[in-house]
Amino acid sequence: MKKILLSLAVVSIFGSALAQDSGTQKVRFGLRVTPQPTWFTSGDKNATPAGAKFGFGFGLNLEFRLAEVASFLTGIGGDFEGGKYTFRNDPVNNYQVMYLMNEGNEFVNPNGSTDGVNNKIIKSNTAYILKGRTVKTSYVTVPVILKLSTKEYSGLKYYGMFGGEIGIRLKATATDSYHGSGKYSAYNADTVYLYKSSPGIESQSDIDVTKDFSPLRLCFNAGLGAEYRIAGTTSAFVNINYSRCLMNQTKKESEFAYYKTEASSGKSTFIQQNLKSTAIRINIGIMF
Repeated sequence: MKKILLSLAVVSIFGSALAQDSGTQKVRFGLRVTPQPTWFTSGDKNATPAGAKFGFGFGLNLEFRLAEVASFLTGIGGDFEGGKYTFRNDPVNNYQVMYLMNEGNEFVNPNGSTDGVNNKIIKSNTAYILKGRTVKTSYVTVPVILKLSTKEYSGLKYYGMFGGEIGIRLKATATDSYHGSGKYSAYNADTVYLYKSSPGIESQSDIDVTKDFSPLRLCFNAGLGAEYRIAGTTSAFVNINYSRCLMNQTKKESEFAYYKTEASSGKSTFIQQNLKSTAIRINIGIMF
């Protein structure tokens, strides 16, 4: 009997929180879909942003009413974004970005790619001189936003929103274009020469670059929107938000991309990275 009474009390409390009168409702749930153009900005002169990609997102919204015109908005979603950038290619000044791949198209450490015999570089590895990159990223996102609304007039109200967003990286893939590619014609680690293959590979797709992106990101998020009450507490909404990553989205130093001229020698140096994503998000959805 006590268990039944306790269950009824919990249901009563939860039901009160989700009261159907729009004036007293404390908690609301909703769904969103988000078409969004996204692009990168860079703090590194050796990587230049080169255009936007059209991304997409979806998610569950959870809204807690704090006052008559103020609410706290959170939830969980998935956002699929990306961007394009090019690499500086300046062999005269000892800067050409490249990476090594083995026969299985797996990245190889340029400073550890020897066969153990007379310190010779493994002949099967192929070097690619990078020209440009188009990246696709996947994140689980959790917004933390303050929403300020007008009062409702004829079923319609307007609102502004600002706050932050936490993103958890799932995956990042790239389509890379190349200035050239080839194997090593001299295998002594102290004298490395690269020849271009014929006809050569101009680009490759679906390259897993997840390890070059930080596992977490923090973004600023602000926007304006409108909400129309359809019936009871059910409303349709649309808002346009500006989102900007506040921290380096990539790891400071690449896991596999390095720079070296075609006739350089000695230890390879991994490139420095500093990319931040920016997006215009068009959120369309429904709240219950």
